[in-house]
Amino acid sequence: MSDKSPGSFRRKFNRYISLVASIIGMFIIMSSFLFTGDLLAWYGAVILGLVIVLVGFWYGANPILTSERRYLALRSEVDGFIGLVRRLNTLAVTGGSSEEFQQVKAAMLKSVERMAELAGKEGKPPTPSA
Repeated sequence: MSDKSPGSFRRKFNRYISLVASIIGMFIIMSSFLFTGDLLAWYGAVILGLVIVLVGFWYGANPILTSERRYLALRSEVDGFIGLVRRLNTLAVTGGSSEEFQQVKAAMLKSVERMAELAGKEGKPPTPSA
């Protein structure tokens, strides 16, 4: 089955760029041995090939084109929920007041309801009202 989502090109590009750069870099290095008689050209080709290989590996480890998020509002709500989980745990560990614990618990339930509303909806997160 093929992935028809809008981000599929970027995923494929990021997945194979390191391999393609390695093949091209090694081809340049190997061809310099076969087709270059000049020592300076050979050094230049080897350095160029190594730079291409290193850039390919660097990009494979730290891809630039990774932002594929479409459900930004849901992501924002989940980030807020994680903050509530941390706050709840802090209250439980430090022995915070039961009332504050219940308030955080209620805020978590409201957050789950908002997540259910935002699921599957693309777009930017709503701006918080001050």
